[in-house]
Amino acid sequence: MKRINALVIGIFLVAFPGFFPGCATDMATLKIEKSLPQNKLAYYNDSFDKFRTDLWDNAGYLHNEAQEANFKLAKMRIDDGKLRVETEAGFFSKGGLGSKYALRGDFDIQMDCQIDFLEGAYDMDQLLTFTVIEKGKEIETMNSVLLCLIKKGSRNFNTIFSGFRKDGNFHRGNWHKIKNFDGTLRIVRIGDRISTLFKRKGDAEWKKMDTFQSTPNDVMIGFSLVNFTRMRTSITARSPITATFDNFRINAAEEIVDEEI
Repeated sequence: MKRINALVIGIFLVAFPGFFPGCATDMATLKIEKSLPQNKLAYYNDSFDKFRTDLWDNAGYLHNEAQEANFKLAKMRIDDGKLRVETEAGFFSKGGLGSKYALRGDFDIQMDCQIDFLEGAYDMDQLLTFTVIEKGKEIETMNSVLLCLIKKGSRNFNTIFSGFRKDGNFHRGNWHKIKNFDGTLRIVRIGDRISTLFKRKGDAEWKKMDTFQSTPNDVMIGFSLVNFTRMRTSITARSPITATFDNFRINAAEEIVDEEI
């Protein structure tokens, strides 16, 4: 296995257990009681009008030697006020960013993203993730929570999926079928309870996927686009896949630990 950068963005996907439609949620139950003021949070918000090297590092993670032997970083560029990520055809390919700072205590973060899944592309996977990862632990023992949009090469449908990893074990969350996605992913922590939500563009209400018991410790933020999943050992990837990310926002946070900036 190979670490591409200081922040590890690990993706742990397993077989989906069933169909659980997202439902509208009462946002009052997810209110952050103590937060830094908006004028202090604003520095960390990113509209992706330019590369913010003060906030982000390139980051990625490979799962096995076959992936490492045939890997190429995805292309990333600012395009019309959005971060556009495009994987490389013919390779295991991944592009993503990880925060140079950590969130401490309760927080509420969100990010816009858009992806059009390729139909009939069975020689690779298509995976977009938004995740928080416990700071300062190895990949095998870290606690993390993720939201992802995925089309596995072996399937002819797409899903939105939520899950978490705790004490070295992965726990499956809810999922349901989607088409393409243009909307916002959101993660909220209160104490050691982390909730995952999403909203399609134009929708008024958030839909809640899960609330997990997870880490109360400092976490880093990451997001990525990948053309492979954990168990894949061969790939053709005749076509690149693309996604855009925009309007990352910290709605609330008790504390931001930014000594790494």
